[in-house]
Amino acid sequence: MNKVEDIRDILEKNDYKKLKSILNEYHPVDIAEFYEDLSSTESLKLFKALDFDVAVQVLEEMDSNKKYFILTNIKPIYASKLIAEMPFDNVADFLGDLSEEDKKAILSLVGENEQVDLKDLLAYDKDSAGGRMTTEYIAFSKDLKAKDALNKLGELALDAETIYYVFAVDSEGRLVGVVSLRDLILAPEQTPIEDFMQTDVKKVNALQDQEEVARLIKKYGFLALPVVDVNNILLGIVTVDDAMMVVEEETTEDILKLSGSDFDKKIDLGQVSPWARAKRRLPWILVAVVGEIFSGRVINDFSAALQTVVALSFFIPVLMDMGGNVGTQSAAIIVRGLATGEINTSSIAKNVLREAAVGMILGVFNGLLVATITYLWQGEVLLGVVVGIAMAFNLTLAAMLGTFMPLLWHKLGHDPAVASGPLITTSLDILGLFVYFSTATWILKL
Repeated sequence: MNKVEDIRDILEKNDYKKLKSILNEYHPVDIAEFYEDLSSTESLKLFKALDFDVAVQVLEEMDSNKKYFILTNIKPIYASKLIAEMPFDNVADFLGDLSEEDKKAILSLVGENEQVDLKDLLAYDKDSAGGRMTTEYIAFSKDLKAKDALNKLGELALDAETIYYVFAVDSEGRLVGVVSLRDLILAPEQTPIEDFMQTDVKKVNALQDQEEVARLIKKYGFLALPVVDVNNILLGIVTVDDAMMVVEEETTEDILKLSGSDFDKKIDLGQVSPWARAKRRLPWILVAVVGEIFSGRVINDFSAALQTVVALSFFIPVLMDMGGNVGTQSAAIIVRGLATGEINTSSIAKNVLREAAVGMILGVFNGLLVATITYLWQGEVLLGVVVGIAMAFNLTLAAMLGTFMPLLWHKLGHDPAVASGPLITTSLDILGLFVYFSTATWILKL
């Protein structure tokens, strides 16, 4: 009997004493996973058996649908207390996943001041720095003395997302500096913060893309990054754990787009219907179908050559597949590089030529290999030369095309992942076949 079945059996017996004993053995993240296999009734019974602090952590780990169900099926006062203990940015992200009606139902559970703050956060695009930030940070006036700051820090620490950075602001709330917890502790008690704060503060505008925020946090090794408006007013912070979520979401999104089957990154793919999956992938499959029809047309145009040397058809699959493999590899490298900031579009030609060199090396090695195999198999030297040249040319072309298309797409302001996968593979099939048969016609005099 597995863990979920054990819990289900205990719930049926209403043995809450034993249930609490078992739950004490598990981390809140593990408990949250149990909810994936429990019915609605079982989920509620299990949640009510959790201690308050554990319940908050388990709630944070649930998907939005399950979280909404729990909060709207327990006592409103208890639900309100749970929401109050959750990180503010997590609550805003949760609300962003809900319909307007469901959003109102959850907002009714929080206080008026909290409602205003949450609505302010929801006003930002969910993929921007403002959409990712939390307003639970610590900021003091630059004139505050170190001793007073430490005393206040002790009072505010429980409600803050992080206490390792203390931000300094002027009388208008503008960000003017940052102090580490270590520097604050070591500073002379009567020294104003402005005397030992760092004034070169790395920050982001609330409207900046979340990927840029994640890149900066990774680049500088920050635990948090301040978010400001156009007037440099401190609005909030984005923490490293949120940046990690951004990286995971964007990577998942790019991988799905490479295959032409992307969904909203917040959607649980396990809950997506077969029809919805097929509908999202269908346009790209249709593009591939049209492309392969053109490939067939290319083969038809060279049908005389095929009738003369039937062995030419033996090598079509390996040439097409190898081109597609190298093209997709190059596209994946470029898409990742664009996402992490390691590659930019300032010099498309430079990036294409660099990857073309890689494709040429791969093409030469694989071309020599397949030419040798062709000769040993068919006993025809010229046929081996044709296949070898076509392989070398195709892999070079594949690397160039797999690099050029995502870079061009990004330069035009579109997501580079969309231009990859099916589109590149289909293009390579058409061009690869044309190169192969043209080479055969030229060398074999067909």
